[in-house]
Amino acid sequence: MPNCSRLRRVRLLLALSAATVLATPPMTAHAQDPRAASTKAATDAMARFAWMAGAWEGPASVQNAGRTFTLTQREEVRTSARGTALIIEGRGSMRMAPDQPEREVFAAAGVLTYDATTSRYKFFSASGSGQAGESQIEPLGPDGLVWGFSDAQGHRTRYTITRTSAGAWHELGETSTDGGTTWTKIMEMTLTKRP
Repeated sequence: MPNCSRLRRVRLLLALSAATVLATPPMTAHAQDPRAASTKAATDAMARFAWMAGAWEGPASVQNAGRTFTLTQREEVRTSARGTALIIEGRGSMRMAPDQPEREVFAAAGVLTYDATTSRYKFFSASGSGQAGESQIEPLGPDGLVWGFSDAQGHRTRYTITRTSAGAWHELGETSTDGGTTWTKIMEMTLTKRP
């Protein structure tokens, strides 16, 4: 009578499933997911940076060892995690000689997000050269931001991102060796959104 035994097990499972469904209180307007409030806070906070999503390209000038180099900078930005984060991938390329094609000389990635538990923006970045970390970030105006970091010697680096009146992405990179009293430009770029 193995079939009867199996039939009894199936009936028992069905009865247990029905009991579970009946014992579970129905979701009402008053019983919402506790994460809903923090998700809303994060998506509202990230809305100021929605303009950054898309594909960007333009010239960048970089100062290094007393020389200035001109790159073609490309930024790919997409929203993620239900609108609570931006994933940013940057690539710079340049010609090593006038008769040569551009080649990639810079690559980096980052995640910009808002932590609803601390009410602070966070930026995690990887430089593409083996360095990574969390950077300090502060909102600037209605849709800009400043992010930066300090090294072991106390040198500070900051990047200021703003949206121009024409809708371009403008970014200025600066470094300070005296605790932020004076700043030296190390990078500047103006990118336009590709269709």
